[in-house]
Amino acid sequence: MKNLSTVFLIDDDPGVRKMLEMSLSTHGFTVKVFANAEAFLESDMSDLAGCILLDYEMPGMNGLELQRVLLEQDVNIPIIFVTAHADVPKSVEALKAGAFDFLEKPFSQEALVASIKQAFATDEEMRRNRELQTLYQRRFERLTEREFEIMQMLIEGSANHSSKTIAEKLNISPRTIEHHRMRILDKTEAHSVAELVKFASIAGYQV
Repeated sequence: MKNLSTVFLIDDDPGVRKMLEMSLSTHGFTVKVFANAEAFLESDMSDLAGCILLDYEMPGMNGLELQRVLLEQDVNIPIIFVTAHADVPKSVEALKAGAFDFLEKPFSQEALVASIKQAFATDEEMRRNRELQTLYQRRFERLTEREFEIMQMLIEGSANHSSKTIAEKLNISPRTIEHHRMRILDKTEAHSVAELVKFASIAGYQV
């Protein structure tokens, strides 16, 4: 079951947490609150969906340090930084590291809601792309070692699409290449070499 998009609110100020949780809930968002970065890291992060609303300045691990940990753990979810101590170097560093947005307190509810909605849309797109990548990677995993080798030749460029050309490179008959080509298309569920190239690109192979 796909996770419901959630705002993961991480802020060490109890008053801010309560105010934002109430406000965002009023706007229809599902909110989970954490008092610090460490508490969030101890939670279940196996399939996060939505965005993180992250206080920059916190005791212990600050927002930027948490962002770095998440990147190291390959946790991909939009992060909206909020802080009362914003300055250009902080925002530039956070944005360069992949932050989705950076809001300075006090910010308007309209700006926050708009940023969260955009973050949700971005997260949904990224999740769809990851799901598609996994789907096509699994199809290519069906190929034998020889089929994979020929598949790579097929997607290199139109000059190598000829069965005769590939047969000459591998020192086997064109008929055998044709047989492999049919098996490759069948296993990857591609209807043509052009579609095979598309699927390979989505799966993350160099085309």
